[in-house]
Amino acid sequence: MAELNPQVKQIRVPASVWAMAHHIVKSGKDAFSQSELKDASCGTLDTALALGLIVKLDNGLYKANVELAKFYASLLPKVPKAYIAERKGRFRVSEAKVPCKERQEAIKLARAWAKLAECAEEHADCEEELPKDVIEVLERHGIEVRSMTLPSGAKAVVAKLLNYYIVMDWLMVKNSPKCLRFPQLGPDAMLCASTREKLYWYLVPLALRPQN
Repeated sequence: MAELNPQVKQIRVPASVWAMAHHIVKSGKDAFSQSELKDASCGTLDTALALGLIVKLDNGLYKANVELAKFYASLLPKVPKAYIAERKGRFRVSEAKVPCKERQEAIKLARAWAKLAECAEEHADCEEELPKDVIEVLERHGIEVRSMTLPSGAKAVVAKLLNYYIVMDWLMVKNSPKCLRFPQLGPDAMLCASTREKLYWYLVPLALRPQN
């Protein structure tokens, strides 16, 4: 596996930043009041300022980096596990307890991603197994789901996020994907898995693996 040297890709941003970026993109403008941004993020502006998503102007307003907002909004929000973990078919924390719509949307996306990971763990072809509302949330945020036969010969559930083709399993609920260039799917495409070992397993045909 030494020759693979996959890159670790960060596909998540803090939920407050994701929610603010989502609001910025939806609004179609680039200048905001402090109260509007706080209402959108359900929190302080410190992280968004530190990441360069917004800058404070002399007139007290905040200017957004719209291109960066589009990028952050295309990633996944970091949501506490309690919000996406189910107990006896019900979530531990109610989405309704979150007061702002953008953060509620962040939770919906995180839950849909977790449902996809759970489904992929159980079915090599789970597109028909996923509830319609889960598919709708993923597609609303540009995430495509497909079944693919990989170079190893294994069939897997893959989520396309930006130019990353991520082989889904339960570890992908929280893991950062390990990725390698995969030109079969496009010049910038990368194939990713939850661990380096799994990426190797999907990429290398059985006949070419070292025999013990």
